[in-house]
Amino acid sequence: MPEAPPPLSAVSDELYKCNRCGFCQTRCPVYRFTVLESSVARGHFARLQAVLEQDLPLDDSIRDSLFACLMCRACTAECPPAIQTDRIIAAARAVYVAKRQSRAQRFIFQRLLARPAALKAVVRTLGWLKRTRLTSFAKLLRLLPWLDRGLAEAPAMMPTPDTFLRERLARRPPRNMTGARITYFVGCAIDYALPDAGEATLDLLEAGGYNVAVSQNVCCGLPPYSYGDIESTRELAGMNLDALGKTQGAIVTDCASCSSFLKDYPRLFEEDDPRRKKAEAVAERMRDVTEFLGQIALPERLQPVGAIVTYHDPCHLSRYQKIVQQPRDLLRSIPGVEYRELPEADWCCGSAGSYSLTHHDLSMQILQRKMENIRSTGAEIVVTPCPACVMQLRYGATKFGVPVQVMHFAELVRRALPSSPEKQ
Repeated sequence: MPEAPPPLSAVSDELYKCNRCGFCQTRCPVYRFTVLESSVARGHFARLQAVLEQDLPLDDSIRDSLFACLMCRACTAECPPAIQTDRIIAAARAVYVAKRQSRAQRFIFQRLLARPAALKAVVRTLGWLKRTRLTSFAKLLRLLPWLDRGLAEAPAMMPTPDTFLRERLARRPPRNMTGARITYFVGCAIDYALPDAGEATLDLLEAGGYNVAVSQNVCCGLPPYSYGDIESTRELAGMNLDALGKTQGAIVTDCASCSSFLKDYPRLFEEDDPRRKKAEAVAERMRDVTEFLGQIALPERLQPVGAIVTYHDPCHLSRYQKIVQQPRDLLRSIPGVEYRELPEADWCCGSAGSYSLTHHDLSMQILQRKMENIRSTGAEIVVTPCPACVMQLRYGATKFGVPVQVMHFAELVRRALPSSPEKQ
């Protein structure tokens, strides 16, 4: 066989496991709406096998289908050999992006995400533009070749809090907690878009008696990884490994995407890379807030929360981390919660990071199906532990007229605390 382009060759064994059964079609959200073989795992594998055998170039002719994958692992759940489609897609994107990465992506991944002060300034500027209604420029930016027309909807999708989480934490009164030391990893979306959820997480961790230290981390690296920029991913991961290596106890985050990716840090580095052992140590300490809260003792007398509640499974929690039952058990344990299971609860909501911008129409089709399922439950509140899902579902509730309140998982659980701010 001719020499394969790296790093696709690294996943060739996984790629050739496909037996063409087509089971992946039954669960792929993208295929459900496109009904195109090129949209489903089997089609991706056939094309990429041709690339490995140098019968097909990995060029713009397959770009659209390659980046249309949600990387949600729905196909993996149905695949008899459990092929990890997301890793194959990421490797293929890395080959494509190596020579075709846009300047905008290079700027974001290589300059912004590694520099919190610069990222904060950009997010604050965008928030100011939204609040002052100076957003007509988004319609012009739709003409950029690397973004879909969904950019015009970005201001409506992105919350613009007056203060970010780290700013709030700087003013937060010190707690003299005597319990075990743990570390809180602050995800970008929680910091800049959903700071209320971050404060709720800290309240819950402290209610459990823990002495919580906030890590000085940067972006977890999932955005550049998803777009094939492996070097930027490793740089961000290395910065986080250095920061987290100085902390103690479990590392807890309220972003399902962050928790799943940090647990996967070891595979970013070769065995002989000194960062590999650091990554393994961090992965062993990493906990998503839903699994951590399920293991700790919250105050015995939780207060009633009178509401009909349903739950959406983030892909990075249910399929990547196999955390399914713990959040449901905790929701059912809250007094006054009438829990109703959501049909297709583990189907992707169509967010997938920036997917709702780059593939807006398809994302909206996927989202509409999710919102109609939520409507069918009659729930007053839908909760999820992924900030990207929270933003997507809030947008969907407005767009499709579904009368439901969308909350981060931690926000609902905090309502049950006797000293919850919402009860004062």
